[in-house]
Amino acid sequence: MTLSPRGAAALQVDVTSLPSEPIQAEITCGAPSAAAGHRVPWGRGLLISLLAAFAVPAGLGLYADFGDVSATLAGFQWNLMPALLGLTALNYLVRYLRWRRLVQLACGQTPGLRQDLLVFFAGTAMILTPARLGEWAKSYYARQLYGAPIARTAPIPLVERIADSLVMLLLAAAGLVLFGWDRTVFVVVGVIAVVAVLALRHRGLASLLFRGAARFSPARRFLPPMEDFHDSSRLLLSLPGLSWALGLGLVAWSLECLTFFLVLVGLGRPMTWDLVIQASFIFPVASLAGSLSLLPGGLGVTEGSITGMTQAIIGAPRSVAVASALLVRAIILGFGFTLGLAALAALTRTTANGRERSQGWGEQQGLLISDRGRYP
Repeated sequence: MTLSPRGAAALQVDVTSLPSEPIQAEITCGAPSAAAGHRVPWGRGLLISLLAAFAVPAGLGLYADFGDVSATLAGFQWNLMPALLGLTALNYLVRYLRWRRLVQLACGQTPGLRQDLLVFFAGTAMILTPARLGEWAKSYYARQLYGAPIARTAPIPLVERIADSLVMLLLAAAGLVLFGWDRTVFVVVGVIAVVAVLALRHRGLASLLFRGAARFSPARRFLPPMEDFHDSSRLLLSLPGLSWALGLGLVAWSLECLTFFLVLVGLGRPMTWDLVIQASFIFPVASLAGSLSLLPGGLGVTEGSITGMTQAIIGAPRSVAVASALLVRAIILGFGFTLGLAALAALTRTTANGRERSQGWGEQQGLLISDRGRYP
């Protein structure tokens, strides 16, 4: 993936405009400030991740021979690209709808559509940060643009990761049985996800932690946002919240599996139900491996896993396996990253000019402060 001079300039502006100050949670909803011009602490890491993104194709090319991979890519059915981009756009739209619904549940109000779109897609530019931690910038910008308290929206990326882990395990379930893969890792991941849900929802455990923190003077000032974070987590992980997170997550990941399936078809594999099952196993398992690696965007691990499993399960030659990994990741990651850069550019101009203001959120602070009666 190469950037034009204009795209490179946009990247420089957007990365350096993100906040460098520690993001502290709020429990009230004042009017958002128009702060701009800050530097993001993970900005340098993001640039390093971009360099790694260029290194991955080089490494895979060495593994499969550049000439063979180039010939395989040249033979790809490029007439499928509109369908692939359409599926990817639909995938990100579904993920946005999930974010928007979870914001509504967490804050009790609906943000403006344009503002919320900018906030969400600005987060997709942070795909290449380690463990995708940069996506928490969405909470900062949600506060800046429409006054959503960070303590209420900060649990959303965490809930999304938990839901995604469970969805990936569900999609891979059929392949685990058919291909006889070791279930140990999958059971461990599933147990960790379930334990995380139970721990975040457990009021007694949280109360014990809060009482312990209250004994230390330096920690007392963080108790209100910590309690609000826990309340928001309980709300998001209640049956309605988890249903939205899992349901829309299943749709989004199914679209990504379908994208990988069409990439394999475009590389000459026969369009069969067996290939659908194989693609639905390989892609989520490889993505899960990349997530567990905590590397920026799972770079290297995800592509390597796709390559290895495509060879082992489908029986594809090295060049086809490498080409499939590079194509599907370039389409999905490249689409989101490019869209994220555009959103960051628009968001930077918005906050710098101070044009956006909270649209009624600040007038109803009571809806945004811990309300333990709104969920079971």
